[in-house]
Amino acid sequence: MDIRSERQREFAEKWLASDRRSIIYAAPRFGKIFLSLNILDAYSNDADILIAYPDVKIRKSWEEDFDKRGYINPNVEFTTHLSLKKHVEKKYDLVIIDEIHLLSEAQIEVCKDLFLLNKHVLGLTGTLSSLTRRTLKNELSLDVLIEYPIEKAIEEGIVTDYEINIIKVPLDNMILQTFGKKRRTELMQFKSISWVIDKLESEGKDTFFMRLKRMRLIQNSIAKKDATKKLLFKYRDERVLVFCGITKIADSLGIPSYHSKVNEASIFNDFVNGKFNHLAVVKMGNTGVTYKPLNMIIINYFDSNSENLAQKINRAMSMEYNNPDKKAKIYIISSMEPVEQKWLNKALAFFDKSKIKYL
Repeated sequence: MDIRSERQREFAEKWLASDRRSIIYAAPRFGKIFLSLNILDAYSNDADILIAYPDVKIRKSWEEDFDKRGYINPNVEFTTHLSLKKHVEKKYDLVIIDEIHLLSEAQIEVCKDLFLLNKHVLGLTGTLSSLTRRTLKNELSLDVLIEYPIEKAIEEGIVTDYEINIIKVPLDNMILQTFGKKRRTELMQFKSISWVIDKLESEGKDTFFMRLKRMRLIQNSIAKKDATKKLLFKYRDERVLVFCGITKIADSLGIPSYHSKVNEASIFNDFVNGKFNHLAVVKMGNTGVTYKPLNMIIINYFDSNSENLAQKINRAMSMEYNNPDKKAKIYIISSMEPVEQKWLNKALAFFDKSKIKYL
């Protein structure tokens, strides 16, 4: 039995020996579905099981792993996090919430009702910030029973080692764009929005919409787009996955893109299966999908949510690499503006500082 299978069985036994109402926090790509199947094997093969997931690709991963393990139970129900409310009045032998860190505030409220009737609850996550951890404990009374961090998974050879390269670029101050009725560069517009935010804050007024406007400006950044294109040209013969904040940027990189506005699932599947080398995605590809060997990922846009960034980075950490040191290479493109640097510092909270380089 390999170390991964050993740990999966060990953690399943520990969870089964507990009160069966807790979270398993194991590094992304650890194999949480196989771990869960070890738990399901302890229940009868006609037990009522509810499995909740954030998106359909993750359901597909569950179904594929059921087939691999030969697990058959006609009473397994699948539901999205969004549709959990349809199940609150039913009693199950076990409720599994996959990617539990992604539950919204409204979905957490639904879970409160669901858990009143259901004693056995298994939460699964590969990334868990201290804030989300506290929220799940305070709101749902779910503690982390088992923790298997990224560094431990690297040490035991379950996921590959990594290096994170930060590329800082100044916002563009050459190309005039139209913002409302004004003609400004993106740097000028950024400074204008930031000035308004500071003014509103000093007056004790709400800054939400102005902050959203500033975030969208960074998502649309010409400077960050150009830096991404330079990297893609440099690594034109390597397999690279690019995470963007908006479809406009994903579609402007000169490579295939896949997002909510693209109906061709074949684009995504062809990249997953290794038919071409570069793909840009928006709010996709974060969780639950294993890609053919990657050489690197490029993150064109990130926010301050450390869980979101960790999921993106870990897409590249369970693969075989063509580079000699077998490391996942991650490039993160950031502007030089202090606000984005603050987001970046917060987002990198999960990662070993010694493996982060500023280029």
